[in-house]
Amino acid sequence: MKNYKVLFVGSPGSGKTTAIRSLSEIDVVDTDANVSDAVIQRKRTTTVGMDYGRLQLNDNATLQMYGTPGQERFKFMWDLMMTDLAADANALILLVDNTRNYPFKDIDFYLSEFWDYIVQRHFVIAVTRSDLDDSPSEADYLNRMKEKGIFAPVTFIDARKSMHVLDLVASAIRHDANDVDWSDVSYKVAMQEFERRNPEPGSAQFEWLLRTKDVPKISSTDAAMNVHGVLGASQFDSAGKMIGTTIGNPDYHQLFDRLQTTAQQIEANDTELVVKSLSLHGSNQDSVSLFREHDQGLGLVSKPNLSVTQVRNQADDIMQWSEHVSVT
Repeated sequence: MKNYKVLFVGSPGSGKTTAIRSLSEIDVVDTDANVSDAVIQRKRTTTVGMDYGRLQLNDNATLQMYGTPGQERFKFMWDLMMTDLAADANALILLVDNTRNYPFKDIDFYLSEFWDYIVQRHFVIAVTRSDLDDSPSEADYLNRMKEKGIFAPVTFIDARKSMHVLDLVASAIRHDANDVDWSDVSYKVAMQEFERRNPEPGSAQFEWLLRTKDVPKISSTDAAMNVHGVLGASQFDSAGKMIGTTIGNPDYHQLFDRLQTTAQQIEANDTELVVKSLSLHGSNQDSVSLFREHDQGLGLVSKPNLSVTQVRNQADDIMQWSEHVSVT
C-alpha cells in the first residue's frame, strides 16, 4: 500500500482542521481544547496536539493528512511531526487566513519555522476566508513570494468545501501520485460531500458545524481582557493616540505615552529602524508593554509572572484577530 502524506500548517483559525475534516473519509482524530487566551474571540477551540485524517485514493494508495497546532506555544508538536509522524510527507500546505490583520507576517513566520522542511518537498500556499476579506489579492501574494525569491503556487480556497481541498492536495502531490486516477477520487469525494451537506440533528457532524461557527472580530482591549494574567489594556491608533482603554490608573497612561515618545524618537533618529515593542519589567511589579504595528498599537499591563515571550505572543494574536484601526 502506497501512503501519500500531506502536512497542513498555519495560524489558529486558518482552516487546517476544517480542510482535513472536509476531505477525510474517517472521523478526524483531533486534540482540540477550549481556548483561554486571545484566540477565544475567534475560535471556540484550538488544536493542541495534531489533526489526522485519511482518504483512500484507490485500492493501492492512501492519502494521509496531518494538521499542526497553530499556536506557537505548541511548537514542540511541530518538531515531532516534522521529524517523526510526517517526516516522509510529500508536501507541505501553508494555510493563510486572509482576514488576519497581517497575513504576510504569518507567511514570513511559518516560512522561517518550517524552511528546512519545506525545501525538501512540494510547497503550496492556500489562502482561506477570502469570502470575508478579498485583500490581499492573489497578485499581492504572488508578488510577495517573488520578492522573497520563492516561486510557490498560491491558490484561494474555501476549506469547508471538499472539492477545493481535493484540488489543492492533488496539485501538491500529483507529480508523486502518478498511480492515482484523480477523476475517480473526485467522484468519491463529491459523494461524500453530498452526504455531509444535510447532517442529522444531533449527529457528530451537526454538532461540529455548530461548534465551528465563526465569531466576529472584537476590539483589542476586549480581546486582551480574556488573556490570563493581563490586568489592563489600551488601544492606540497609528499616530499613537489612545482610542480605548480598560485602565483607570493615570500613571499607566503616562507610562504608555513615554514609551510611545521613546519609540518615535528612536525611529526619528534612524529611519531604517522600526520599533515593534517596548517593555518595562520589575521583579515583583506589574509589567508594562507597548506593541506597535503600522495601523495600531496595544498597551498591556500584566502580572509579573508572565514572561516577555508569553506577553508578546498574546499581543501578536490579539492584533492579528482584532478589528482594524483607522489610520489617522
